[in-house]
Amino acid sequence: MRSSKKIYEDVAKRCSSYEKTTTSELSNCVNCDCTSCLNCEHFASDEHCVLDLYDPIRENL
Repeated sequence: MRSSKKIYEDVAKRCSSYEKTTTSELSNCVNCDCTSCLNCEHFASDEHCVLDLYDPIRENL
């Protein structure tokens, strides 16, 4: 995992393009209802945002 679970949650909460995935394949969240990059449609299996939004949001936390 590239970042901590908390960071993925904080970034996803601030992301205007967050879109919860319809499958739990990428989610490592214990609570399936949580907002996290790990369960976003735009988060690739190699743990990066395909929209390149993760790093700018992370830098502004």
